[in-house]
Amino acid sequence: MKYYLGWLILISTTVYSKEIPMIKVRIANSLKNVEISGYDLKRSLIPKSSIVQFEGVKKISFNCVSNTKFYKNKKPVRLATIESMTGMLNWEGHRFKGLFHIQTSEKFDGCDLINELTLEDYLTTLLPKEMSASWPIEALKAQAVAARSYALYKIKSKQVSKSYGYMINYDLESSEKHQVNGSYFDATESTIKATYDTSGEILSLFDNRLTPVFFHSKCGGQTFRPDEVWSNFLQGYKAVDCPYCHKHGTKNWKRVIPKDEFKSNVTDMLSFKKKSEVRLLQDNSEKSSLNLYYGEKFQLLKKSKLRSAMGRSVLPSNNYSIKEQKDGYIVEGSGYGHGVGMCQFGAKEMALQGLNYKQILSHYFPNLKLYKIY
Repeated sequence: MKYYLGWLILISTTVYSKEIPMIKVRIANSLKNVEISGYDLKRSLIPKSSIVQFEGVKKISFNCVSNTKFYKNKKPVRLATIESMTGMLNWEGHRFKGLFHIQTSEKFDGCDLINELTLEDYLTTLLPKEMSASWPIEALKAQAVAARSYALYKIKSKQVSKSYGYMINYDLESSEKHQVNGSYFDATESTIKATYDTSGEILSLFDNRLTPVFFHSKCGGQTFRPDEVWSNFLQGYKAVDCPYCHKHGTKNWKRVIPKDEFKSNVTDMLSFKKKSEVRLLQDNSEKSSLNLYYGEKFQLLKKSKLRSAMGRSVLPSNNYSIKEQKDGYIVEGSGYGHGVGMCQFGAKEMALQGLNYKQILSHYFPNLKLYKIY
């Protein structure tokens, strides 16, 4: 997942709800054509205020190019909503619960497809994508709570819309930028059980305010605070040791970065036009920033920024150290992902050792509390 924290805000009110919230997930963008099928469909054309109901099996096709050209250079416009009396719809060979919204894409090069469904149904298809359905049930429960907390924060804060500066008509997208979820048949008995055994449970600050709850694949021994990886301090987070994940996932890794490539990236990130020598000071994996001299000027450069610039294939995690050698820079690291919040492979090992999901969450989020909102 990829995150931008420059505009994060916390919800200032306590959240209670008797009903399960609905979530709108963008599952595809910039489509040229959309074809949706199902039984007893209802199609609502929004700008035309036209509603048509179809009996029996029906397939509805939507030409996105011809329909979106009339709305070019405007904010995204919802064009249509399609739903079924059965509560199930088909798209691209996959079945989805809930209903579909079709709207113009931000680039006006087609349309976006948004799936609206209950938060709990959403989570049953997310768990096998963000973890593995074969993992211990207590690890899946911990993932369900973390993902529910993150999604609810997105819903209540309208964070995605705020990032665009206007209403975007969805809460998050199904991608590594936010969270990845699947379709109806991705859910399994274990992911359904993990979701409904923790129904309505989220992590919150101790005064019940919502906060985004992050997770990643493998920390490599220690997690990071959000401000160590991104930009803003985020209340409720603490870096913790993780002696659990080393048995699982990607092993320790090593890379060699040519000096010219390293210098080019550093120069671009520091916005220096003058070409100067880069001199790296002693580093270790416990540091979240690199200490270096660019010419005669001392600089602090976050390792996460270098990872973002060079890519995940070069730097798989933010847990690494760099040593300068004659022919280049030797990078040695561990883990995979940004390293903030819950370590998924760590959660797996904790569950294998007999710890329950509450113990797993309290280890990675000691400054947050488990809170049932519905």
